[in-house]
Amino acid sequence: MADTKSNGVVESYLVAYNAASFVGWGYVLVQTVMYLLENGADLSGLFNRIGYPLIYVQTGAALEIAHSLVGIVRSGILTALMQVYSRLLLVWGTLYMFDYPEIRASPAFVLMVLAWAVTECVRYSHYALSLLDIEVPALLYLRYTLFYVLYPAGVTGELLEMWAALPHAAAIHPMFRAFLIVNMINYPPVLYKLYTHMIRQRRKILGGATAGKSKSADKAGASPAAKKKKL
Repeated sequence: MADTKSNGVVESYLVAYNAASFVGWGYVLVQTVMYLLENGADLSGLFNRIGYPLIYVQTGAALEIAHSLVGIVRSGILTALMQVYSRLLLVWGTLYMFDYPEIRASPAFVLMVLAWAVTECVRYSHYALSLLDIEVPALLYLRYTLFYVLYPAGVTGELLEMWAALPHAAAIHPMFRAFLIVNMINYPPVLYKLYTHMIRQRRKILGGATAGKSKSADKAGASPAAKKKKL
C-alpha cells in the first residue's frame, strides 16, 4: 500500500512538472511568434519580451538531472546532463550576461528559441499525457520526428550565439572565452550522441507493428513504478 501511494505521488509530481514546463515553453513560443508577426525583422525588443521567461523555464529543466539521480525517471544521468548543461550555459553564460544586439537581437537567437520552444512543447505535452495514459498518435510521431530538423537548427543557433559572445567573454577574462570555445568544440560529439540516441528511440517506438504490439503489451502489464517516463 505504501509503495502504491508513493508511486502515485511521484506520478502526480511528474505530471505537474511536465504540464508546468509545457505552459512555460508554450508562453515563450507564443510570445516569440507574436513578436515576429508584429515587428518583422526588428528584433531589438524580443529579449525584453521573452528573455527572462526563457531563462527561468530553461533553468527549471535542471530538475531533470535530479529526476535521473533519484531514479524517478528512466533517463540516464549522462543524457540529462548533456541535454540541460549546454542550454544553461547559453541562457546564463551568454543571454543573461551580455546585453548586446548581436546576442539578444540576432537571427541566431530567434532560431535557437524557436527550435527549443517547439521541441519542448511537444516533448513535455507528450510526457504529461503519457503519464495520464492518454495516447495522441500525432504527438508521438512529432516527438520522434521533429528532432531531425529541430536538433540541428537549435545547435546552429546555439553555436552562433556563443560565437557572438566570444569577444565580450574575452573582455571579462581570457579564460571565459577559452571556456566557451571548449564548449563549442564539444558540440559535434554531443550532438552526434543525442541525435543517434533519438534515432534509436524512433526506431524502437515508431518502428512498426511488432514494436507497437510490444509497447501495448508492456503497458498493459506494467506496474505504476514501471511506467516511469523519460524526461
